[in-house]
Amino acid sequence: MSVNILCIESSYHICSVAVSSNETIYTAESGIVQNHAESIMVLIQDCLDKANISMGELNAVAISSGPGSYTGLRIGTSTAKGICFALNIPLIAIDTLYSIAYGASYTESVSGANIWPMIDARRMEVYHCVFDSNLNAITEVKNGIIEEASFVPEVVQSNTLLCGDGAEKAELILGLRRINIVQHAKWLCKPAEMKYLNSDFEDLEKFEPFYLKFANITISNK
Repeated sequence: MSVNILCIESSYHICSVAVSSNETIYTAESGIVQNHAESIMVLIQDCLDKANISMGELNAVAISSGPGSYTGLRIGTSTAKGICFALNIPLIAIDTLYSIAYGASYTESVSGANIWPMIDARRMEVYHCVFDSNLNAITEVKNGIIEEASFVPEVVQSNTLLCGDGAEKAELILGLRRINIVQHAKWLCKPAEMKYLNSDFEDLEKFEPFYLKFANITISNK
């Protein structure tokens, strides 16, 4: 039986979409930074065309659930929910940091190493969590300032691998090796397939992204 899952990654400053169909992954990404609202439906249709399936043939939609860009997460979640409600199909949520760690383990041997994905939260702050080589989270998801001495968890070893778009600014400071893996919808596909097979679905009405911290909104003095 063929399972068709649409995967949406909108937590990153580049929006990406993937369709997993017949064990093949088809991808599309925006070439414009922070263009999620305008590009997301175009990217979805592009992936469906590549997979040669229609919207009505989708079995589920998977969303990168955060943490990450507040606005991006809201756009992605609204789009995913709309499709799920319209087609009466389930919503699957994949933790963004987990998906980055999965991408690192997929592209490089991580046997015996811990994986430390980081998401840029502006300035020197990142969202982060440490995973073991079997992709089990061994710390809580937190946000922190890289310069702080207390930033490095006790579980971090010399062979811990950094990844994610926040890792570049941490690489030199922490003296750890960085894998060039960032947020992308293709890293949602296999985790989403596993959740689909286990019927691990979200409540469509109640689901909200994991923002970790809310947007910094400045109110005009006028």
